[in-house]
Amino acid sequence: CLSQSLRKLRTMDTKGGLGLDDELDREEITIKSKDQKSFTVTKKAARISRLIRTTIDGDSNCNEIELYHIDGDIVKRIISYMDYHEKVRPREIEKPIKTNNMADLVDAFDAKFCNVDQEVMFQLLLAANYLDIKPLLLLMCAKVASLLKGKTPPEIRKTFRIRDDYTPEEEEEVRNEYKDLLS
Repeated sequence: CLSQSLRKLRTMDTKGGLGLDDELDREEITIKSKDQKSFTVTKKAARISRLIRTTIDGDSNCNEIELYHIDGDIVKRIISYMDYHEKVRPREIEKPIKTNNMADLVDAFDAKFCNVDQEVMFQLLLAANYLDIKPLLLLMCAKVASLLKGKTPPEIRKTFRIRDDYTPEEEEEVRNEYKDLLS
């Protein structure tokens, strides 16, 4: 049976040889960014991405993946996230968010990781979505939520540089229409 053979390979370590799990731990894959920067990461760490996991599972000889939509600086950050979370399971983020302080919601690495300017924050969010890295996507969504928490609409517009397109009359109309939700 195939599963018995795999189990034997995993536990076999005669004469200092590597078992199957050890090989996967050490085997690397190259991730190439939109701007043609190359980064290496273990396949085990890269598997946190469902997109990369599916690619690796579909082609066992795959040793390079090109990410045509993601800049090198963002790929580099994501690789550091993968490397860290290969060893440390991401902390579950309590919902709804009860604080604006990310250090109260996640571990120190993740709090520092998401402490970036808005442009990088949204690029990480989009990359996490594209790569299908659920814990990173949830982290970046929590960061956005922490920036929204406790702010009025004008403060939110200012924080995210959103232009106010409503005239005072239109704004009053919306307030009246949704007064049950806004009170």
